[in-house]
Amino acid sequence: MIATTAPLRILKAPPSILKVDYEKVEFPTSDGLTLRGWFFPAADPAAPAILYAPATAKDQRQGLSLVRLLHGAGYHVLLFSYRGSGESDGNRFVFSYGARESQDIDAAVRYLVETRGVPCIGGIGHSAGAVALILSAARNPNLHAVVAAAPFPSLEDAWRVNRPIFFPAPLYEQVIRLAEWRKGFTRNEVRPLDVVHRLTPRPILFVFGQADRRIPPDQAKRLYEAAEEPKDIIWLPKASHEQVRSPGLDLLMPQLVDFFRHNLHSNAICFHRRNMP
Repeated sequence: MIATTAPLRILKAPPSILKVDYEKVEFPTSDGLTLRGWFFPAADPAAPAILYAPATAKDQRQGLSLVRLLHGAGYHVLLFSYRGSGESDGNRFVFSYGARESQDIDAAVRYLVETRGVPCIGGIGHSAGAVALILSAARNPNLHAVVAAAPFPSLEDAWRVNRPIFFPAPLYEQVIRLAEWRKGFTRNEVRPLDVVHRLTPRPILFVFGQADRRIPPDQAKRLYEAAEEPKDIIWLPKASHEQVRSPGLDLLMPQLVDFFRHNLHSNAICFHRRNMP
């Protein structure tokens, strides 16, 4: 419960060092909550947008370090907080490792398409945020390109690998069942391994750390192998789970910008939408 609780700090405006104009935005979820975040508009209203999906116990601020390069490359950028996090509505103690958070990503995509008129959307997510992004994209054709940094193949895999060595497995299983009951979801709702193939023909780029003890390389390879083409993978040789996000994604931004430029600007659906009267 402690490890998955949303941050307590009060959200402030994005730091002025970004030197990027922004708007406070809000949009509804399908079950009646209101999510809130920051929208950084591109100079071209018809430009693609990139949204960021935060990790466990993180809010929209986790994506701030990516804004300048994405915005400088001509993209709209949306940072938002899941239900129960940041200034969004909801219970801050029921983070569901991607189950309901993927529905929040659905809501963010609807906002970009229906309210902002964005023709094409890419997403970047870390850890459980990457899982939520995959789950959303598997059912949501309006997510056109995905960067998934350190996602786990299933919640059961993640729980198994991260079980404290001193904790008896039968008792651990009972604790997991209690967590599912208290948070109101089941582990079977969080299995990106089963749905990642549905992204095709949309591209997915995985980023993993070879020193990641939470998502070890064998789990990473299983998820990568379950995805269909087009797909690619970047290994960060010395990166832990946290280091995949920072400094990992920050240092990889030129490559990520190239990934989105290649896959969003050449996307036939996006091109058609950009040129609609």
